[in-house]
Amino acid sequence: MNQETKLGLFVLVGIVGLLVTIILLGDFQFQGRYHLNILFSDIAGLPDKAKVKIAGVEIGAVKEISLEGNKAKVMVWIKRNVKIHSDAKASIVSTGLIGSKYLELTIGSEDAPVLKDGDVIVGVDPLSFDKVVQDVMEQLDAITKPFKGKTGKNIGDNLAKTLENMREVTDTLRVTLYAQEQDLKEIVRDFHTFTRNMAEISQDDLKVAVSSIRNISEKLDRILDKIDKGEGALGRLMTDKEMGEDIKEAFKDLKETSNEAKKVLGKITLIETHWDYSLRYDGKYDLFRNDAGIRIYPRKDKFYYVGVSNISDDSATTTDPEETNTLNFLIGKHFGPAQLYGGLYRKTAGVGMKVKPLWKWEPWRRLEIVADGYDFSRRTPVHTPKVNLGLRLELMKWAYIGSQIEDPAYESNVNTYMNLVIRDDDIAYILGLVGLAR
Repeated sequence: MNQETKLGLFVLVGIVGLLVTIILLGDFQFQGRYHLNILFSDIAGLPDKAKVKIAGVEIGAVKEISLEGNKAKVMVWIKRNVKIHSDAKASIVSTGLIGSKYLELTIGSEDAPVLKDGDVIVGVDPLSFDKVVQDVMEQLDAITKPFKGKTGKNIGDNLAKTLENMREVTDTLRVTLYAQEQDLKEIVRDFHTFTRNMAEISQDDLKVAVSSIRNISEKLDRILDKIDKGEGALGRLMTDKEMGEDIKEAFKDLKETSNEAKKVLGKITLIETHWDYSLRYDGKYDLFRNDAGIRIYPRKDKFYYVGVSNISDDSATTTDPEETNTLNFLIGKHFGPAQLYGGLYRKTAGVGMKVKPLWKWEPWRRLEIVADGYDFSRRTPVHTPKVNLGLRLELMKWAYIGSQIEDPAYESNVNTYMNLVIRDDDIAYILGLVGLAR
């Protein structure tokens, strides 16, 4: 069997395998569908390819998210047998506090017109977590504003002292009430005598009543005098100027803690990780090569890649001219339809790019031009760096096929390959927890 026949069989088997995988595991639909456009002021982190449900039943998925004016336009596909009316409501909901988000639709009323392919509806904007936190913080600030000192600063180190003062206040209040218990009893007894005497008013009774009122007044004066001097629990509450500032500082610490918690949740939920595996076939040397690594997205437009090229057992004998088990560590960034990256590539310094030249048109937007350059200091056997040029086609979000010419200045061998990119949310969650520990 010659090389061309082997290459053809390999490509055929690869295509058949991918088609079977797409049908069994992929989001491949044989039934008819139509598209709707939904406008939101804020999509609140709705992911690409999110599910579309009615009453919890999946009836479609998000196809594309784009910006139209100052609105977010979400294009979704709906199963052809599901009829949506023009007064339907669309909202973004979550399966939990930090769970995955999906688009919830209602069918609408039967007397309203049925939406057609390409029609537009306005979605119900979700409640922003950031907005809720901001409103709560503003309310807390309004509550604590009267406790702010003249300089606008708070006493940050006195929270423990404030708690101690509060304990002292309660103890003092208990002691004070006990100490003044006899005075309060006398006031109540005198007032009771006064009301009883009023029922049988006479000249003598009037004198007794006046005397009782005088006694009540004198005792109330004594209590008010203690309050004015700052004695007792009520006196301390009225005269302690630092207590208000301590309470203000406690609310400030609560606000800072809330902000830190929001940052930590962001680290846990925003990180994405993808396992990246490629199987390359070199027709010139009749060899299969394996590349594997992990791609980490700390945010949507930036990634880190760590992996190994041409994975092989060093003890095995081979005629492969490409060095085995070479390390890759790349940093990349997305610029719309283009992707630039650089770093350690096959054990040497390297750079590369991937560009979708027809990114505005479906399905041609799936075609990608790939160019890599590395080993810039190579002097033997030629005085030029190693370059790889090729094309790859996106079959699905996680599956690609491609072909490239490797090192045209010297080897000039053609490789065909399959590339699988599998998202792993568990690794992303672990990395988020590492950030939390830090």
